[in-house]
Amino acid sequence: MNKKLLSALTAMTVAGTVSADDNNLVIEITSGLPQAKNEMQEKMTHVQASPSTDGGDLLTSLPGVSGIRMGGRAIDPVIRGQSQTQLNILLDGATIHNACPNRMDPPTAYTSVDSYDLVTVIKGNRTVRYGAGGSGGTVLFERSWPIFDDKGYKGDLSSSYRDNGERYELGADLAAGSDAGYVRFITHKASGNNYDDGDGNEVRSSYESLSNALLAGWQLGDYSRLEASFEKAEEEDVLFAGAGMDSPFADAATSRLKFTHQFQSSLVQQMKFELFRSEVKHNMDNYSLRPAGMMLRQAPSTSDTDGLRLAFDARHLDIDWTFGIDMQNSDRDAELQDQTGSVLRLLWPDAQIDQRGVFIEGEKVINMDDVVKAGIRYDHISAEAKRRDEVNAGFSPQQIWAMTGAPAGAGEEKTEDNVGGFVSWTHRLNEQYTLDTVLSRSVRTADATERYIARMTPMSDWIGNPELDPEKHHQLEVALHSVKGNTNWSVTGWYNRVDDYILRQTVAAGMKERDVYRNVSAELFGAELQVKHKLSDNWTLGSALVWTVGNNLDDGTKLSRISPLELTTSVNYRHDNLKAGASLRLVDNQNDVCLSGSANCGGQDVRETPGYGVLDAHVEYAFANGINLLAGVDNVFDKAYTLHESRDDTVNPASFQVAEPGRSVWLRVSKAF
Repeated sequence: MNKKLLSALTAMTVAGTVSADDNNLVIEITSGLPQAKNEMQEKMTHVQASPSTDGGDLLTSLPGVSGIRMGGRAIDPVIRGQSQTQLNILLDGATIHNACPNRMDPPTAYTSVDSYDLVTVIKGNRTVRYGAGGSGGTVLFERSWPIFDDKGYKGDLSSSYRDNGERYELGADLAAGSDAGYVRFITHKASGNNYDDGDGNEVRSSYESLSNALLAGWQLGDYSRLEASFEKAEEEDVLFAGAGMDSPFADAATSRLKFTHQFQSSLVQQMKFELFRSEVKHNMDNYSLRPAGMMLRQAPSTSDTDGLRLAFDARHLDIDWTFGIDMQNSDRDAELQDQTGSVLRLLWPDAQIDQRGVFIEGEKVINMDDVVKAGIRYDHISAEAKRRDEVNAGFSPQQIWAMTGAPAGAGEEKTEDNVGGFVSWTHRLNEQYTLDTVLSRSVRTADATERYIARMTPMSDWIGNPELDPEKHHQLEVALHSVKGNTNWSVTGWYNRVDDYILRQTVAAGMKERDVYRNVSAELFGAELQVKHKLSDNWTLGSALVWTVGNNLDDGTKLSRISPLELTTSVNYRHDNLKAGASLRLVDNQNDVCLSGSANCGGQDVRETPGYGVLDAHVEYAFANGINLLAGVDNVFDKAYTLHESRDDTVNPASFQVAEPGRSVWLRVSKAF
């Protein structure tokens, strides 16, 4: 992580850049106003210093970002009470949809953090250029065109070890080239055994991971660039305490092609064309990696996504414009089989969801104190389950959907025409204070699981709803920033009224339970306070307080998986080549829940979670020869705790939820050349 950059654009920012502060990544935020861009610096505290298992693990270290844990990796991020397809996550411009219906492989599971140069987090909805939806936020994992010195090559080698779970990582990022082009190879291997929680209980969490990426770029004349890449991520023998199955393998292959052209025109300035294809293969079973029960089951699945984006940057009427089109075709198929391969159910019956979008947004500097920005996009969605009539073990998906009231013909092609957009105003009140306001609408279509899942077993059912309407999020965000002397702070309040919120609910179905989906009215709101104070030339103190609420307005119950009140405070020291820091995270108990099970609220919350406090510490030294040594202790006091959003522990019910790791001592060594 020593060369990675992470830009967190919160609800109150228009633009953001970051500085590479090695493993102790410092986030710098700018307000977007001409004379303020050098003032709003180092606004937030650092993200975690310790090595990350994947992108989801990294993101959860940010204030206001939590995660859903099932095992040792593949943490599903949650931003402002929203997750899964409520977040737009792009991996170097490509979209990867999970192949596991149970989300053992969210998109961030296929990210080796060390293989990316820039990570941008945009909380809420303040842009239309990265696809439909994105009501909770947008996360961009990006790679940059390498810059070479006279040597014509550069590289970074890294290795890390963590004692809890005996986890190790090896990585290399090698590039060669010149101004005319480059070739870059990135490889990363990771392995981990089961870790222990704070009570000394072993948590099923072991995994094997290998990723390789080959990238190449060509400078086509003075104004054009072409880049191509192929990336393969392979996961093996991944154990999940929070699921009834484990994953023997999960493979993702992603191809990308990018073309950029600079126009010598005062109107249209740049064109960028991106084309990608991702192919994911996944399997899970309940017998190859754990003691086999009476019924042996496996679930092979695939998720293929094709997409393109064509965008233009222009300037007209003193407005900076970005406009273009994007397309995405998603095809997902999953079967429930016995150990011989005989099909028992179609979990995803060849679910195809296609999106065609057009967007435009513009930004205008009114004067030295005011900037306005607005955007609008239109998306045409078509969705269909191609294998909806196929009968297995006596039932077709259509017949299973009918059990929850779906009409005849459910699963046939259904179309939507969705319109979203935003308008923002940034106003500098005086030399110290800046006010930022954003009003937005975003529309999220139901995903393949919400529409078409068709699992029916003797113990429980999980049935989608092909007639779901898309979610409509209407959000208002207001933020106040202050920059004065050695202290920067900001406070944000936001409110999100959701029409046709897609709710997953457990209901009674005779002698068993059934998970179904329906549209309800809902609201999400919260506040975020962030402060950073420079104590001296060497010492910096930072703190962030985050509060989120979610309500089902139809019946007055709470929404599930809403993060509790959280306060994170960090202190960091830096002198020449030495850095050190400590971070204390205090999390309140969460009693506003919708508990799982038909006898309860029927939600996704496992329990009312108790509060906790966790202390992490690290120290780092950069040697003159390019070697960087970083060491630390996570969970110094060996606290036993769980993230509120995490899954229930199906292996050790006494643990209620999949617990976080106990005390972990770690070491990371890297060499840049």
